[in-house]
Amino acid sequence: MGFRVALIEFSHEGNTFTIRSTPIEAFHASRYFQGVEIVTKMRGTNSEIGGALDLAEARGWEVVPILAAHAQPGGTVTEAARRTITADVVHGLETAGPIDGIFVALHGAMVTETSEDGESQFLAAIRSVVGADLPIAVTLDLHANIFDAMAGLADIAVSFRTYPHIDMRERGREACTLLHAAMAGETAPRLLIARPPMLVGCDDGRTTQDGPMCRLLEDAALEMMTPGILNVSVNAGFTDADVWAAGPSVLVNYDEKIVSAVTAQATADRICARIWDFRDDWARPIPLWECIARLKAHKSTDKPIVVADFSDNPGSGGYGDSTTLLAALLDAGRGNIALGVLYDPQAADLLASAGVGAECTVLLGGKTDPSTGGGPIEVTGTVAAVSDGAFTFEGPMFTGLPGTLGRSVSFRVGGIEVLIASENQQMLDANIFRALGIEPTAKAVLAVKSMHHFRGAFAPLASEILVTDAGGLCSPDLTRRNYRNIRRPIFPLDPING
Repeated sequence: MGFRVALIEFSHEGNTFTIRSTPIEAFHASRYFQGVEIVTKMRGTNSEIGGALDLAEARGWEVVPILAAHAQPGGTVTEAARRTITADVVHGLETAGPIDGIFVALHGAMVTETSEDGESQFLAAIRSVVGADLPIAVTLDLHANIFDAMAGLADIAVSFRTYPHIDMRERGREACTLLHAAMAGETAPRLLIARPPMLVGCDDGRTTQDGPMCRLLEDAALEMMTPGILNVSVNAGFTDADVWAAGPSVLVNYDEKIVSAVTAQATADRICARIWDFRDDWARPIPLWECIARLKAHKSTDKPIVVADFSDNPGSGGYGDSTTLLAALLDAGRGNIALGVLYDPQAADLLASAGVGAECTVLLGGKTDPSTGGGPIEVTGTVAAVSDGAFTFEGPMFTGLPGTLGRSVSFRVGGIEVLIASENQQMLDANIFRALGIEPTAKAVLAVKSMHHFRGAFAPLASEILVTDAGGLCSPDLTRRNYRNIRRPIFPLDPING
């Protein structure tokens, strides 16, 4: 008889510098699947649970799907939302009958109104139901901020190894393979966590440009060749959270039947030292003025040039409504441009009500916090398309999963088609543009609100990529933030002797 394994997801990345919070509605807007709905909607998708379902089928598990809750990155999770999600999971576990193990898809940088360490808070609630001995495997985003408490709550932790994150399904399979061995008694997995004194490191985890993260992952792979070292994960951390554990970390899964904690610690220390060696090697976006100058000098080709606003990235909790880049593109006077996603429910509703073909003058964007990334700008244009915003992710991220922009419009202002949405969404998939009838391959310029994930979908389409800092909430200029909770001293905020 196969193992019975519970499947759970509670995934959110918390930006503590935003004035927004993350209520339960944000989870329902993104993903809130319960019971068998998890299996029907997530099987075959590029998700951690998609990978867990692959492994379950291969190993003959009986899966017990509990809850899959995911919200777009944003402010701290409200206590009401945390309690609702936790209660649904606890109830599911209490009524599940005997289980042999649990798989949990986490982010690793969740902050709730009652804890800087939302993941450990959640895992502690699970442990209160199933006890200390039941094997638990978790997956983590490589931008996780990992607290020490996780080592006592999870037996196995596996982080993504790609940024953009195109290996979510693969990491789910990997974590569940380790879970299977633990349930079978073949291994006695333990988790060890270490971190260098750094807030910024690992080149933010980028793996598409053969930089430091690629070297660190190679080192981790070599360490995993040691018998008993089951997995070594390298996390770049998340600088948009002012929490004690923010920054890079190393997680070592080891089999205590074979190796000691001392050996595992030495493994972690070697990787931490390598992270420190790369401390000054990280890519920075270019200033907006330089971006616009290079855009003007760019010679048109049959492929679009992609301009990415690093600083207004919804994928890091950015507001998504900054107007600085849009204003600069309008001033530049270039045509055949698509910009997205601009989050402005008020404008989307007004323009959708006006209907396709209507000419309207609106105050667009900048409504969340006009002091960050530019306030509202008055523009006149024509409604080119209206949509309910439903789409399916094409990939390579989230392939096969449903997505939504809410009520949304394409608004043509001069030579720019602005995709305006009622749900904040990072522009990481070509189908987001297509949901409003915008074909990205037909544009001369694609302006996207994204730090790096856009590369998965748009780099193959691009003649050139310009990543700029337009002064939004997620600007990499750390001097704009007041860190109060992070451990000190820490690089690059404090002088530290190597």
